[in-house]
Amino acid sequence: MSQIVEMFREADAPKGRNRFSCPMPTWELLWELGHAFGWQPKGTTYVLPAKSKMETPARRNYHPGTVYDHKQVEAEDARAWARALEVAKASPHAAAMLDARATALIGAGEGGTELLPGVIDEFIEFAYGGAFEFAIGGDAS
Repeated sequence: MSQIVEMFREADAPKGRNRFSCPMPTWELLWELGHAFGWQPKGTTYVLPAKSKMETPARRNYHPGTVYDHKQVEAEDARAWARALEVAKASPHAAAMLDARATALIGAGEGGTELLPGVIDEFIEFAYGGAFEFAIGGDAS
């Protein structure tokens, strides 16, 4: 059973996809591919309550928090991630990374089919939409 990472942005955000979810191994692979192909992560921030007096929240990692502990990827960081994934898609090295990860997941009994290129395309489309929040949403069976 793998945790599901839920990503979302406000319904009134600019046109495009406002929700995306994937198993944790896919989230981790998207992060690794982006980083390997030129994305320089800026860090995430916790989503602060409206009444918070904090002006500049501390930077955090990209490990999803709980359903009550959302983190946010800023707009330019999300778009830079999408651009790096587009570079990755054109690289034979990315294909080898995908195959190796799928084989490892299948060997561990965790599937592997969720790493299909279509999932990367969907995330790229979502990330080009700009800033988004993310958190662990539930379990996939």
